[in-house]
Amino acid sequence: MSRLDLTLTRRRLIQAAAACAGIGMLGSMDALLAQQARASARGDRKFLFFFASGGWDATPLDPKFDVDGFSPVDGTDMDPETSLASAGNLSWSTGPDRRNMDVFFGRWGRRCAILRGVNVHTAGHESGTQWMMTGTTASERPDWPTIIAANGTVDYPMPHLVFSGPAYPGPLGAAVVRGGGGSLLQLIDGSYNTRVDRPSPNLSQPADSMMDAALFRRAGRLSARLDGQGRDRMEDLLGNLERSMELEGRRFEAGLSQQARGLLAQAQMSLELMRLGLTRTAMIRIPGGWDTHGGNQNVGVQMDAFFGALDSLFERMDRTPGSSATRLSQEVTVVATSELGRTPRFNGSRGRDHWPYTSMLVAGSGIAGDRVIGATNDRFISLPTDFSSGQPNDAGDIMGVENVGVTLLRLAGINGDRWLPGVPTVPALLRE
Repeated sequence: MSRLDLTLTRRRLIQAAAACAGIGMLGSMDALLAQQARASARGDRKFLFFFASGGWDATPLDPKFDVDGFSPVDGTDMDPETSLASAGNLSWSTGPDRRNMDVFFGRWGRRCAILRGVNVHTAGHESGTQWMMTGTTASERPDWPTIIAANGTVDYPMPHLVFSGPAYPGPLGAAVVRGGGGSLLQLIDGSYNTRVDRPSPNLSQPADSMMDAALFRRAGRLSARLDGQGRDRMEDLLGNLERSMELEGRRFEAGLSQQARGLLAQAQMSLELMRLGLTRTAMIRIPGGWDTHGGNQNVGVQMDAFFGALDSLFERMDRTPGSSATRLSQEVTVVATSELGRTPRFNGSRGRDHWPYTSMLVAGSGIAGDRVIGATNDRFISLPTDFSSGQPNDAGDIMGVENVGVTLLRLAGINGDRWLPGVPTVPALLRE
């Protein structure tokens, strides 16, 4: 949204707030904000990111078995008691500890794309996380969900909701909100003041609303006179005031007073906020110990829990009306990834060490499903890929995290050249 659009939107809100406070019709302000929020999500694709911090084993999504589907190929160790499973064009490693992967891909595989051999360019946790989420090592670069959230068709009260996991806001910090309800709403409505060492009384609703309106007017006047960083900060203040007023007015509708605990609960809250037009993107950490240097035995169990939650999530999206489409599943794209992969061979402790090639799962709205994009050889090294077909091709390029990121931006209606000039997208990932 342009600066002019933001100013016009906030000017209308300032005028409405002042009028409501002056005549005592404070309920009409909530109605105005609710009406604007209901219209806010039309046309914007939503994105739900899941991140396995620690570096997940990529072999469950990129299995290496011989033609019999049971024996690992030379150069790669597969987890004991696993074998090859497939549905349509997708394949994965199945076993007694990961049956939910079978269920998920059996039900939803036609909506999923598996990306293999994604090059993270590093084998370090911190650098890998930054590469995966921003496509660069530049410290000022925002991550993909933040860019998407900050470039919606209108302002979202909570543009990018981070429950857990990485966040690189860069210069777009006003778009990032730490999620979970509780203290966020207490800070907004002032009730948090009663919990500090020297409690102060809460203002009445009329007095609080009049102060909000006065602050809006003063910040608006200052913004019009300032330039550069000063104006940017004042507009961030205006945006935060606008969002806080809307969140306070819609806290019960959105269930914001509840504390979402666990991956599935946080994902379900994210979907509800997306449905209501309050949030465009969300980030949730996938629970578990993924840094498996000293044993790989928990990977299947952790994958099983994650895909079980994903199955419930996709079922919920299919039952939930969207804001601009018949079902929420037509509006939400799901991205599951990690900051690096693991070595194809077990180490002396039956674990796997860091590896710069990994797998990703991208599913849902706008994705060309039932498709595998990219490939690795028997030693788990990325092969050149034709980005248009998604198939290995010696004349192609190695698919890096930056290519995947700008493709997600394209899916969100954003020109990736503004953020990473000259980086090609992966058209094979998109259903267009």
